[in-house]
Amino acid sequence: MAKNQNSLLLLSLLLLLASSVRLALSETGTASFTNARYSEQSCTDKAPAITMYTGVYDKLYGNGDICGAKYSVTCIGGVDGQSSPCRTTNPVEVTVTDSCSPEADNKPCPTFVLSAKAFGLIANPQAGFATITYER
Repeated sequence: MAKNQNSLLLLSLLLLLASSVRLALSETGTASFTNARYSEQSCTDKAPAITMYTGVYDKLYGNGDICGAKYSVTCIGGVDGQSSPCRTTNPVEVTVTDSCSPEADNKPCPTFVLSAKAFGLIANPQAGFATITYER
């Protein structure tokens, strides 16, 4: 019996370590979503027509060199003290199709502006924003 408990403890520790390593390799940012159609995106000639897409903030987007790049995005919590909107801790894979420029009222862009479908898979859309981790 003690041997089984030790094995279970070791397995739990290994899973925790693997999760910590994954978080260490990830970047942290924020995400919101858009209902814009894919055809309205700026990288449509570099990525196939998809429903799991994202715009990224200008610094990450650069000159569009990352058009078509795939990112794994995971919801990890709320933004500015809001309760967590996360529906799952499973990541979604999205393809970069656009950049995010500050809106008319000059609010800063989140790190990712996900398609409504992608955001809805990881977080409650009523929250509007979520804290995420992401990696390429």
